[in-house]
Amino acid sequence: MSEIKRLATYVQKGGVGKTTSSAHFAVSAAQDHDLDVVLIDLAGTQNDLATHFGLEDEVEDLDAAISAVFGDKWDFIRENIDNVVDRMVFETGEGPDLIPADPGLSGANNNLANVPLDERFQALDDFVSKDLAPRYDLVVMDLPGNENNIVLNGLFAAQHTLAPLSPGQFELNQLKNLEEDLIEITETHDDVNPELTMVVPTTINRGEPEHLAFADEVEDTYPEIVGPRIQKTADIGREQGNGRTVFALEDDELLKTGVRARDAYRELTDDLLPQLEAR
Repeated sequence: MSEIKRLATYVQKGGVGKTTSSAHFAVSAAQDHDLDVVLIDLAGTQNDLATHFGLEDEVEDLDAAISAVFGDKWDFIRENIDNVVDRMVFETGEGPDLIPADPGLSGANNNLANVPLDERFQALDDFVSKDLAPRYDLVVMDLPGNENNIVLNGLFAAQHTLAPLSPGQFELNQLKNLEEDLIEITETHDDVNPELTMVVPTTINRGEPEHLAFADEVEDTYPEIVGPRIQKTADIGREQGNGRTVFALEDDELLKTGVRARDAYRELTDDLLPQLEAR
């Protein structure tokens, strides 16, 4: 059976850099490490990852949606519709492929509540193992900023979690909650051991003392799993609006802050990839 590296990007809060981190990690893994990478957007109907890569118009009318994976008809769909996975996937133009979010995810989350507990969180793991592993070396799952059945499917399927944190005490508290949640999942469910693999301070303004104090606290609290500081830069937001990551630009097209942010994402990828055991 084919094996694939897996990562979930998750903190129980929006606006902390999950989607940005997922996109830049995936691009670096594809471009700098020559991996076949697929991103899965499970974070809701806004389709931030599609927008990040300028695909928002292309994904408006999906031929095959990721929400179908969580339904009881997926096995039938897989066996009877030709090239169904190919029809789910979009090329980003920067290396990774993308499986976008779709409006059916909300209903899929609700329907999973009716699935027996011992089967409820296995759907995404089954999809990754059977449908994506033969095609890709790495899957990155961008999860919504709340705890629901889709999130638990992502944590189960990945086993490894990247937690980006923007400056703030609330974010630190949410990270502690995430640690407790992962421990509870491990204790409650057999054969499931999701771990907090890396914590990354993001949008750090080196001119703001409170930002530096925040990054210092993260590094002091999580010395063994903390990643490089990602500097705040106008380049990332601007290029999101242009439908690309900062990896799409040359050094002379970026601010110094943009170059430092891109280099930090490369360092993050170099550090994180060896920790993701293929399975």
